[in-house]
Amino acid sequence: MYVSAAADGAGLTDVTTWVNFGVLGLVVLGLLTGYFWPKPSVDKILEERNRLVAERDKAQTQRDAMAEVLQDKLLPVVGDFITTTRALMPALQQFQQLQHLIPVLEEMTRRCESDNEAKTPKKRTRREP
Repeated sequence: MYVSAAADGAGLTDVTTWVNFGVLGLVVLGLLTGYFWPKPSVDKILEERNRLVAERDKAQTQRDAMAEVLQDKLLPVVGDFITTTRALMPALQQFQQLQHLIPVLEEMTRRCESDNEAKTPKKRTRREP
């Protein structure tokens, strides 16, 4: 039968207790004694975090600058465009109506020209002997 380390009175301070845990026990023992130090990994994680925070701040600054340009320059132009379009809309509608009349006017012009040609007498030309 197995006898627990606590029953022996050794507890967690005995190295053999940690060795019984295998490789994981040795890793924990190395961390506790300072043989293994995870500080470089922690430093890398902190550096990565700081880099990401700096990138986020830069992106927020760019976003704020774009919003300012949008409000200061683009929105007035869009407003002017809408105002101009509203002012031109009646003229454009009249122009469209007049375009529908162009074929009718062309047909009337052709008819008038053909009527004028029919009414005008033809000049007689003399034949010279």
